[in-house]
Amino acid sequence: MSYRIGQGVDFHQLAEGRELWLGGIKIEHSKGAVGHSDADVLLHAICDGILGAASLGDIGTHFPDTDQQYKNIDSKILLQRSVELIKKQGFLIVNIDSTLVLERPKIKPHVPQMQQTIAAICGLSAA
Repeated sequence: MSYRIGQGVDFHQLAEGRELWLGGIKIEHSKGAVGHSDADVLLHAICDGILGAASLGDIGTHFPDTDQQYKNIDSKILLQRSVELIKKQGFLIVNIDSTLVLERPKIKPHVPQMQQTIAAICGLSAA
């Protein structure tokens, strides 16, 4: 059995008046990420990582921000579609390791719920 490892990175500016979605959950904060979709940087980076590992390009290739069908789309849908794309190529996800870099809000209290959400979409165990 061979393994492929992907790496994804995503950045979004934060602004007032936007919801903050990270790891598929809404986090209460005074600012949210700006983007064409819900701007969930964690799920976008995971999409890029799994698509890249399967040599299928990146999130922008499959879900371009120039396409209105993705305007304000829930990034959990983008992750589900990314998982479906790699499965069609015969790949399975074994593990996901991700890093978030931000000062505020504190993320640690939300990590278990993020893990559960991502694992459910990807068909993995959160443990």
